[in-house]
Amino acid sequence: MSLMEQFSDPNTMHSLSFGDKMLASTITMLMGIGITFLVLCILWAFISIMGRVMKAASGNKTETAPAAAAAQAAPAAAPAAAAASEDADVIAAVIAAAIAAYEGDGVQSNLVVRRIVRIPSGTTLWTEAARNEHIDSRRF
Repeated sequence: MSLMEQFSDPNTMHSLSFGDKMLASTITMLMGIGITFLVLCILWAFISIMGRVMKAASGNKTETAPAAAAAQAAPAAAPAAAAASEDADVIAAVIAAAIAAYEGDGVQSNLVVRRIVRIPSGTTLWTEAARNEHIDSRRF
């Protein structure tokens, strides 16, 4: 009877020495890790193949009607661009008013908001400020 057969039988497993139990446990662990790695590799290959198939399938559909999509998008783009510029003006005015309110009670300021640019980041400045404040509140 082999070591793994003895290890799988609950009656004979108790008669094994500590070294044999550790060896059988190591073999079992390595087999589990190997099977898991193999299954993950198969899943990765399957997902990769499906991605290529989906890309090829969507590539064929987009080549048939790009002109129709462009014709439909062109009239809708003009009002959207005008609305976006109006929104940007309103946002700039709100930010300027907030700065003026923060600076004092009706005091004239030379501050003029010329341009507002979104910072390309995963988090906003407000989030960073909140994190820093939270960390500082926990320091001794």
